[in-house]
Amino acid sequence: MKGVAILLLVAGALVGASTAHARDTVKRPNLTWVRGEGSYTEASRTPESHTINTIVIHATDGGSLVGNVWWLSGGHSHASAHYVVARDGSIVQLVHLSDIAWHAGNWRVNCHSIGIEHVGETYDPAGFTVEEYRSSARLVAWLVRRYDIPVDRKHIIGHAQVPDPHHPDEYGGSAHHTDPGPYWRWGFYLNLVRHYAFPERYAIHVDTTSIDQGQTLAGIVPWAVRTNGGTTARRVDFSIDGRVVWTDRRKPFAFAGGRGWNTTVLANGTHVLTVRASGAGRSATQRLVVHVANRDFALTTSALRAWQKVKGTVRIRANVRGAKTNGIGLYVDGRVVSRDRSAPYTVRWNSHKVHDGRHWVTLAAVATDGRVAKRRLPLVVANHPVQRPKPKPLPPPRVTAQNLADGQAVSGVVDWRAHTIGPVARVEFVVDGTVIATATTEPWATSWDSSTVAPGAHVLEVRAFTKDGRKAALTIAVTSVTSSG
Repeated sequence: MKGVAILLLVAGALVGASTAHARDTVKRPNLTWVRGEGSYTEASRTPESHTINTIVIHATDGGSLVGNVWWLSGGHSHASAHYVVARDGSIVQLVHLSDIAWHAGNWRVNCHSIGIEHVGETYDPAGFTVEEYRSSARLVAWLVRRYDIPVDRKHIIGHAQVPDPHHPDEYGGSAHHTDPGPYWRWGFYLNLVRHYAFPERYAIHVDTTSIDQGQTLAGIVPWAVRTNGGTTARRVDFSIDGRVVWTDRRKPFAFAGGRGWNTTVLANGTHVLTVRASGAGRSATQRLVVHVANRDFALTTSALRAWQKVKGTVRIRANVRGAKTNGIGLYVDGRVVSRDRSAPYTVRWNSHKVHDGRHWVTLAAVATDGRVAKRRLPLVVANHPVQRPKPKPLPPPRVTAQNLADGQAVSGVVDWRAHTIGPVARVEFVVDGTVIATATTEPWATSWDSSTVAPGAHVLEVRAFTKDGRKAALTIAVTSVTSSG
C-alpha cells in the first residue's frame, strides 16, 4: 500500500507538471489594470477549484473605452466586468479573476464565469473591429487554457444566452440583454480562440526529411520533406548554408521537383541544410548538419601521348573514376566522331577521313551529376609516306685560273695562287708530279721556292678535290727556271 501511495503521488506530480506546462504554453496578452471599488464580490476562485467554467461576451452599447471603464468601476453602476476590450484591441482589467464581477444578471452564472465587455453597439451593422476580435480571442485563449474551459458555444456564450434567474424560459439575465447582438461573428471568433489557445494543434511540423542529421553525401541525392500538423503547409524553402536555393509550393515537397540535390556544386566538407515549411501564417524549421564528400571526376585513356603518329583506324580505350557516366565521346578538331555508352568504353576514329598532319583529339565524359571530364591532345596523322625530293648532284670542281702562265720564266720564291669553282674541299700544288703544298681553305695559295729545282723547263699543276673525291686539275709548263744567283 505504501508503494501504491508513492506511485499515486508521483503520478499526481506528473499530471500537475503537465497541466502547468499546458497553461504556460499560451501567455496572457498585455493589459492595463484599473482596480475598481464596489460592484463586485470578493471571492477565492482559483484554477484548481474549477469554479470558473464559463466566459460571457458582452457589448457596451456605445461609449468609449475610458467612459465604460469609469462606468463599470468605482461603484458608479450596480454592474461590473472582469475586462473591457477597446475597438483598437486595448484591454483593461477591472476585477481580479478570483473575484466575482456583477455582469450576467444571474448570480449563479456570475459565480462561475468571467465577463468581458467589448466597446460597440449591439445592433450596429458595422459590428466590431478585427483588432477587437483578435485581442479578445487572445485573452479568452489564455483563460480557457488557465481554467480548462472547452471552446464551444456552451461555455463561451453571449450575454443574451444567460438564463433569467426568475423566469427559466427567458434569457439575457434578469434585464433580458441581447448583446453582443446579431453582428457578432461567433464562427470567426471561436476559430481565433482555438488557434490562439492550442497553437500546438495548428502548428506546422516538419515530420521527416530524406536526409539524416550528420549524413555523409556524394553525387545527386534525393531531398524530400514530409510535413504534418493542424495547419497545411503551402510552401517549403530549401536552404544551404543560409541561402535559399529552392522553393516548392506543391506536395509532395521535394528539392528540384524530385530531381535531387547535386552535392558536387559545393566544396567537400561540412554544410548546414535548413528546411522551412510555412502556411497560414505559421512556419516550422528543421536544421541538418551534413558532410559532403565527392571524389574527383576524371577520365583515363589507354597509352596515348601528345604528338603521337597514327594511321588507319585508331582505337582508344577509356574509363572514368569518381562518378558514374552516361558514356564517352571522341571529338576530332571539335567534331564528334565516335561515342560509347557502355563500359568498358572504346571509341574509334578512321584517320583516313582527314588530311595528314596535326589534329586535336578530345575525349570527354559527362557524369550523371553534371560534371565534365576531358582529355585533349594533338596527334599526327601519317597515312601517306612523305616523298622526299632527290638531292641535285653537286657541280663538278673546276680550276679556272692560276697566276702563273705557260712559258713564263721564274726565279727565287714564287707566289703561286689558284681560282676554282664548285664544291672544292682542298687544293694541291704539284711540281713535276710532286705535291709541294696543300690548301684546305680559300684563298688557294702557296709559296714555291724555284731554287729547289734545276734551271730549265718544268711542269706545274694545280689539282682541286671535292669531299667525295672528285678531282679537277689545271697544268701549265714553265719554260725555264733561272737561277736567282
